[in-house]
Amino acid sequence: MVHQLAMYMIRGNLAAKLKKTLFIGGNMWRRPSVRIRCVDIARHLGCHHHLLAQSAAEISRDYSIFICVKPEMSLKELAKLSQLGTVIWDVIDVLPPHENISAYITSTSKVQNMITSMGSAFLIPHHHCNDQAQYRSSSCRTLGWIGHRHWCPDLREIEFKRYYIEGMTRSEVARAHLEFDIGLNLRAVRKKQESHINLNSGIKLINCIGFGLPSISSDEPAYHEFGSDCTLFTTLENCGPSIHSLQNDEALYHKMRSNCIARAPQFHIETIANRYKHLIDSVA
Repeated sequence: MVHQLAMYMIRGNLAAKLKKTLFIGGNMWRRPSVRIRCVDIARHLGCHHHLLAQSAAEISRDYSIFICVKPEMSLKELAKLSQLGTVIWDVIDVLPPHENISAYITSTSKVQNMITSMGSAFLIPHHHCNDQAQYRSSSCRTLGWIGHRHWCPDLREIEFKRYYIEGMTRSEVARAHLEFDIGLNLRAVRKKQESHINLNSGIKLINCIGFGLPSISSDEPAYHEFGSDCTLFTTLENCGPSIHSLQNDEALYHKMRSNCIARAPQFHIETIANRYKHLIDSVA
């Protein structure tokens, strides 16, 4: 009876904290990560979210835990926000502020290790968008690439479907993954590429895993961390043989497909949401 009472108290405390938690994000149409890490997660947890806020004055005093996902507030306004409660910063694409942040969320262990000197960092990977466990059944072995137009690789001699993420809804992203058989997790060479790679969340591979899609990937830390048995590592210049292997070696393709499907539950939104609950429950 005492144990049951303690459990009810823990659940009650978490429920109260969730009501006090507000996700604060930037423009979700220009920045898909805001939709994934702010809107999707907040809705799944039953929390509220506030997009495009530029000042702490816009934030309701009903909240005392703030999870920031590419917010549009200045450092001065973040300082004011920290006076209202606990500010938790989700590290995506760029290094976070040093001051007025109580804790950090990172999507990979590499980023977690990069910022340990700045404060507490909780590792919470991205979730995939295949909530309903839908899988494509095809023997065509078509190739597909999804991402920001800026990073689309120039593979002139290779035929593949392109999907530019800007403006796509979550359901459109899910449908896109049901239109090809092999994912291309490669990127064009750009300035500041090394920094972007180090901070990469691995979402392209995670979505491929979620849809049971074997893939071809750049040699990046996030991809090694989340699914080295679900993809073949290569470079833009030498991706041809890897593509040929997945298109023609049925045993290899189906082995990697099985690996993807087995790993997919690790990145389901329900699994990832539970990590957020643990984080929120740990806030004093």
